[in-house]
Amino acid sequence: MKTKSVLAILMVLGFIFLVGCKKASETQAKKVEMKATSVEQGETREAEEEGRQAKKAIDGLPAAVAQAVRDNVPHAEIGTVGLEKNGEITLFDIEFKAGMGEIEIAQDGTVMDVATIIDLKDVPAAAVEAIRKAAAGATIRQVEKSEVRAEIRKEGEVTRIVKFEKPSYVYEAELAKGGQTAEVQVAPDGKIVEAPKWSPAGVGEK
Repeated sequence: MKTKSVLAILMVLGFIFLVGCKKASETQAKKVEMKATSVEQGETREAEEEGRQAKKAIDGLPAAVAQAVRDNVPHAEIGTVGLEKNGEITLFDIEFKAGMGEIEIAQDGTVMDVATIIDLKDVPAAAVEAIRKAAAGATIRQVEKSEVRAEIRKEGEVTRIVKFEKPSYVYEAELAKGGQTAEVQVAPDGKIVEAPKWSPAGVGEK
């Protein structure tokens, strides 16, 4: 009788232990699920907030400029917006986040140029040679390919925008050396469009 009682007690204790383990396992699983849900909700809120900020940034632009951004770089998120006055013409220099390049647009919506970040290997050989020569041992940090679609011309007292029938291309390289930075612009045939002007790092950078 005593042996049977001991066995019965052990069986009850074992059952209680198993039930406790199962509940603990279920509780842990719920905690993990709740944590995963919380992370997912946090990421969703962050993405929604970024979306709101991006919409706010583009909505702050003149309607024609905002439409030009949507038409040319629809999935990019605006990082910074710079303004430049050239006579009576206002230019919006818009730089995008996540290495999506930049675009320059006149206030009437005319796209002046669109720049995309590319690898040096995708630059024409003559332009690469000119960039390396201009770098003179400096580090080539980044290269952009600018598709120039229009330019500003001054005729007497009148400043106007002239659109090109076909875009021209310029390769712009960001250089760094000894605490200084510079930019050099080169045509596909290797002709220097704008020689590098060195300045302390952080001064005049985009």
